[in-house]
Amino acid sequence: MKKIKCLLLVMLVFFTINVKAADSCDTKELNRLKELAKKIEFDYDYKVVDDVADFTINAHNLNEDLKVMIIENYYADKYREFKGTTDGSLSGFKSGERVVITIKGFVPNGCSGKTVLTKTIKLPYYNIYYVKYKPRCEANADFKYCKYLLDSNITEEEFEREFNRYYNKNIRDYIEKKDSINEEQNNSSSHTYIIIAVVILLLVMVVVVIKKIIKVRKKNKI
Repeated sequence: MKKIKCLLLVMLVFFTINVKAADSCDTKELNRLKELAKKIEFDYDYKVVDDVADFTINAHNLNEDLKVMIIENYYADKYREFKGTTDGSLSGFKSGERVVITIKGFVPNGCSGKTVLTKTIKLPYYNIYYVKYKPRCEANADFKYCKYLLDSNITEEEFEREFNRYYNKNIRDYIEKKDSINEEQNNSSSHTYIIIAVVILLLVMVVVVIKKIIKVRKKNKI
């Protein structure tokens, strides 16, 4: 009977140790998961239907020891998970949306379910005015709002106002540059005329001097 009690006690202690080991999340394991999480990279692409952009977020370098999720309400199972062995995608995101991605451990130990890393992706705004004013944008490609994607949302009024400001500045710069070129050309012409006049004057003086020398010589001969 005593042997049975001892055996049961040993089994209980062994079971308790195993349970504690399974429930624990040591620093080494947590750091390993964090390093795996740091290797996951994200990018996005989009498609446009009826002037509305639908963004897709892509995850690369996924790992089976991690769950990569966009959580709405984790306890109510309202979350979306990137599925795949190495790559996964989730769609249905809007222009300008701020998306928080949570990466949790998915391992047979106490680190399972623990958040090891969070990443935030700020999606850009789709610029419908680039399409609406495409000929104007193609002729003025360096205008700051002539891009498909922008960091901030703009109104049509703002697009028009900023474009007019940009266009008028370019016109002023063009006129100033042209005036500067004309002034340089005029100055160059003036310098040319002055040089020509000086040369002519010198020639006249040389001719006069030569004539005087000839005249003096003739007098001396007489």
